[in-house]
Amino acid sequence: MLPVTVPSSRRLGRLVCGVLLAAGLLGPPGRAFAAPGPNPAPQAVPPAPAAQPVTWAVTLDQVTLYSAPNDQAVAFGDISAQVPLQILGYQGDWAHVYNPRSRTEAYVLSDLLGPSDPPSRYIITPPPALSDEFDVRGIVTDGAPLAVYPTSADEATERELNPNTWLTLTGAVNGEDGARWYQTTSGDFVPADAVFIPERTEDFTGRWLDVNLNTPSRVTAYEGDAEVTSFLAIRGAGSRPTPTGVFTILRRVANETMNSDTIGIPRFGPGGYYLTNVLFTQYFTGDGASFHYNYWSSAWGYPGSHGCLGLTYGDSAWLWEWAHVGTPVLIHY
Repeated sequence: MLPVTVPSSRRLGRLVCGVLLAAGLLGPPGRAFAAPGPNPAPQAVPPAPAAQPVTWAVTLDQVTLYSAPNDQAVAFGDISAQVPLQILGYQGDWAHVYNPRSRTEAYVLSDLLGPSDPPSRYIITPPPALSDEFDVRGIVTDGAPLAVYPTSADEATERELNPNTWLTLTGAVNGEDGARWYQTTSGDFVPADAVFIPERTEDFTGRWLDVNLNTPSRVTAYEGDAEVTSFLAIRGAGSRPTPTGVFTILRRVANETMNSDTIGIPRFGPGGYYLTNVLFTQYFTGDGASFHYNYWSSAWGYPGSHGCLGLTYGDSAWLWEWAHVGTPVLIHY
């Protein structure tokens, strides 16, 4: 058996260095390690294509939307003037458009469009889901915004609605401002506290009047679902009964003269009248039915007028201070 020779540590070190030098991994003794070479140049990455600018237009008048670029295509319906549309392209005389309100595409004759700035972000933002769905009519009781999104922000307002405007409503949502809003059939929104729905009086928070024409005829004032006060009223008689239905106060006259000639009854004929200083008159129909002070009769709760609801001085004065143009009036038996 041959003897095994173990090299000393110094000799072992020289052997290892020699091997490394032979392999080209280590420089000669006394020479520093070579610095690594420079990194390869990064590959050039082509820039991302620039986003195409979005072009917006606005309808100049009422226009018809079509399924294809010709007037023989299926008509989707009409939209009103001043509706913003995104231009997707053109085909001849036709513009291919996207309607952010309905979130649909269509075609429209391009000469019916004008240039427009980008619309409010609220037109593009999808509205919240309905929290309650229904199909009813309601009447605006106070001046209120018709908004493209349920929020009180000015940029969402499309136009102002006047009192006594009837709307068809499809549901309710909780708005961005935390308030309750109603959605209309056009997809717009109106504050719920400005709309009276006869079938849902419990939802109304404002002031309204309930008139029960059964004897004795009585007017009851409500704020929301809370009764405020109640009083008797003279109602229409004979061929001129007090009308029933849902109304609102249309106009008010503090002191006027009532002449039967204005409603087709000759002043000096049977049933004619000419009354001065009629106080606190609040009309709820266009043909003259109203609440007013009735100083020439005291048949409270019974028939005796030409369709109006006659009140005592105190009750008519109170109602004058409490009600306003747009206050809903629900009249029934």
